[in-house]
Amino acid sequence: MQVTFVSPIERIVLALASPPKEQLRAFIAEGRPVTLEKGDFLAAIGEKQHRFAFVHEGILRYHVVTPQGLDVTKDFALPNTFAGSFGSALRNVPAEVAVSAVERSVLTVWPFARSREMFARHIEWERFGRRVAEMLYLRKERRELDFLLLDAAGRFEAARRELGDAFSRIPRHLLASYLGIAPESLSRLRGQMLKKKRAPNAS
Repeated sequence: MQVTFVSPIERIVLALASPPKEQLRAFIAEGRPVTLEKGDFLAAIGEKQHRFAFVHEGILRYHVVTPQGLDVTKDFALPNTFAGSFGSALRNVPAEVAVSAVERSVLTVWPFARSREMFARHIEWERFGRRVAEMLYLRKERRELDFLLLDAAGRFEAARRELGDAFSRIPRHLLASYLGIAPESLSRLRGQMLKKKRAPNAS
């Protein structure tokens, strides 16, 4: 029996929509393989040439620089997700949010303009774009609610569940920035959680 290979990109796209297979495979073939080393940028603040990427391996970080010069982590992109400075790309303005590699990351990358051309070709591509936008919106709303409704320990636990294995690979100062706490507070929270795990169950 012949086994048809389905690439990770194809699998993720088809989980969200059903664009014509020939268009999907042609689009995937147009993607350029890119490897980012730690600290390299997919999108730097102020960049005008926007890119749309699929993350195969590694961790990307969304971050901004405040007027006070603080580098603040907004979010992370993990494997099997799409990444880019989407808000700026959609408005066709220089990137306001930077996207850089937390660790060595392997991507497939397209010019953002090319992805928009593809999305206009078929109603299912439009559906795919809408589903990605919905997922990003829901994630943003969840983050905002976490900051409003959870204390630091609650945000720590929520991030640990959400980020999975990546949680332990993200440097402490970046994770603390993501949680909105000082690195010292993060160390305390980690210590408290470790003590809870080691404590014997009450009989």
